[in-house]
Amino acid sequence: MQLKRLELSGFKSFAKNTLLEFPVPISAVVGPNGSGKSNVADAIRWVLGEQSIKSLRGKRGEDLIFAGSSNVSRMPKASAVLVFDNAGREFPLEPARAGGFEEVSIGRRVYRDGLNDYLINGSEVRLKDIVELLAKVGFGSSQHHIIGQGEADRILYSSPSERREMIEDALGLKIFHLRRMEAGRKLERASENIQQVEALRKEIQPHLKFLKSQAEKFKVASELREKLKSEFQIYLSRKLAMIDQRGREVGERKHGPASELKKIESEIASVRERIEREEKKEAKEPGRNKLLEEKLKKAREDEMASLRELGRLEGVIAVQERGSNRAVEEVVPKKDVEKILSALTQRVDQALKENALEKILAILGDIKKSVFEFLQNLPGQKKTGEFSLEDNKKGLSELKLKIERLQKEGRELSEEYEREASRARKEAEETRKDEKRFYHLELEAGKLKDALRSIELEEEKVKLLRDEYGRELEEARAYTGGEIAKGEPFSSPEELEDFRKKLERIKIKLEEAGGIDPAVLKEYREISSRDEFLDKELSDLTESREKLREVMKELEDRLKHDFKSGVSKINEEFQKFFHTMFGGGKASLKVIEKTHRKESDESEESGEVEEVEEGIDISVDLPRKRIKSLEMLSGGERALTSIALLFAVSAVHPPPFLVLDETDAALDEANSQRYAKMLEDLSKTTQLIVITHNRTTMKYAGILYGVTMGSDGVSKLLSIKFEEAGALVS
Repeated sequence: MQLKRLELSGFKSFAKNTLLEFPVPISAVVGPNGSGKSNVADAIRWVLGEQSIKSLRGKRGEDLIFAGSSNVSRMPKASAVLVFDNAGREFPLEPARAGGFEEVSIGRRVYRDGLNDYLINGSEVRLKDIVELLAKVGFGSSQHHIIGQGEADRILYSSPSERREMIEDALGLKIFHLRRMEAGRKLERASENIQQVEALRKEIQPHLKFLKSQAEKFKVASELREKLKSEFQIYLSRKLAMIDQRGREVGERKHGPASELKKIESEIASVRERIEREEKKEAKEPGRNKLLEEKLKKAREDEMASLRELGRLEGVIAVQERGSNRAVEEVVPKKDVEKILSALTQRVDQALKENALEKILAILGDIKKSVFEFLQNLPGQKKTGEFSLEDNKKGLSELKLKIERLQKEGRELSEEYEREASRARKEAEETRKDEKRFYHLELEAGKLKDALRSIELEEEKVKLLRDEYGRELEEARAYTGGEIAKGEPFSSPEELEDFRKKLERIKIKLEEAGGIDPAVLKEYREISSRDEFLDKELSDLTESREKLREVMKELEDRLKHDFKSGVSKINEEFQKFFHTMFGGGKASLKVIEKTHRKESDESEESGEVEEVEEGIDISVDLPRKRIKSLEMLSGGERALTSIALLFAVSAVHPPPFLVLDETDAALDEANSQRYAKMLEDLSKTTQLIVITHNRTTMKYAGILYGVTMGSDGVSKLLSIKFEEAGALVS
């Protein structure tokens, strides 16, 4: 890692933008007194986090901003930026798309109101972020790598503990101190959190104990409720299966009789229809049969009348054939009178039996005609239309034909009457059969209806069971929640009743257990969960505290080990540099321990513990002098001793760069030569920025920055690269 450049703007006397590049191992900044060359060292110290304005040769932050002059106005802010080459990724910064930054810039700005901005790669950050980042690459807070004017022997005048801090910074142990301090803060917070958690747990324990007893009661009730739920589900599922099974059985039993009854009722309707049809037909048939009977009777009467007329004509013809033309006696034979009277009597009796007026009138007409004909045929009466013998014979012949026709008609009517009577008898027989079948079917239908009523009674029982199941299901929803799956049916009503009693016993026990407010259980769960969380938190905090103690112990051991190892190596280099600077003699660092008492928060038996604090003591033995104490050294000797120690520390743990501000001012020519030679050797491992007046030191610089200041009070730079200058001279 190399410091590539320093960018200044408005910082102290560098009012304008100023750029100092450091491409060589040794860069020198020279100039007359008051030109502002030491402001370069101040700027570097300031960017690296220096908080003491006094160390920067000022009283307040505003003193770091260019105050202006007669020709140049004052600046509103001051800024300085250090740019490092990060090709080796010494700075642990990620982006630049996962590969890390090639350059890392650390900047700082101050405004006239005293506000400071800290920047890493142009992004504002906290001072803490810069301190931690610098500690990771070996820049400590003591800034031992920046030695200002009059500070060369600062390490000699420091206390043992301050020297120890400087040495730890120089050895790169500051990062471990930061980690130990962070672990200590975390340990302190963990201890405070443990106390708070223990207090919280202690506070909630009484209430938690009460809630636990309530929860245990609720647990018993919950177990009973779960058991009731399970038993309810079994009961309801088996009862539902039993109801469905009985429903199917009743349905199957009902199907046969219902189907048979339907067929019988259909047949009954058909038979009834035939019977009704026959009854209607019979209601019409008597009139037709009576009409046939009347026709037959009339035909026979006409036949009898014709036969009587035939006898009469035959008598008349006989008389006429005897040739008797005498007048007919007026005496009417008794036989004829009785005959006519008998015929008239029969017709009157017939008329009396009739109800129909038309038939009575017809009979009366016949009586009238018969009387008229009898009177016409009386002897001695003058007959209208007296017929001759030929006429009578002709009439006799016609009458015989008429009698034959009437006889034939009578036979036909008689046959038709017999046919109708036979048909009526057959139809009556069929009707009697239908009536008998109707009666039989009615009996069968009655039996089927009785069976169906019994089955319907079973159906009603199943319906009542299903209604009861619905009520029980509604009651069970408070326990079961969802739907009930069908299971194996109960084998008998007794088994069903036993199960029902079992449920009742569980419900009684549940009522005896009493109800617990769910809010109490919810509170118990919350507080129990909180207690468990606090217990886990306490366990985690305790474990974290132990781990932090282990980390602190590891860091402490690492610090002690690395510190002692570093001091040992520094002693070797210190002796070499001291011998070189003084041409002999001895110098060494010695670790000393100082014990003091300290109050402890964790000790219960005693409020104090012993703490051992280590420091660094410096021992020197100059050649040819009996000087054992640092206080006895002259100014030059103190400077040489400080430089020897500084270079020894840098040789053991080379810092990224070293700023030396006129540390060679008190050296004579011989010592300046030794000093310059040590700079050359040190520059092989550490980048050096030297602010000097010493010509010998200037000779070893690769680049020389000259700082001048004109009447405007602004520092300006002139730079010379000796390699380029040598090439031009040659």
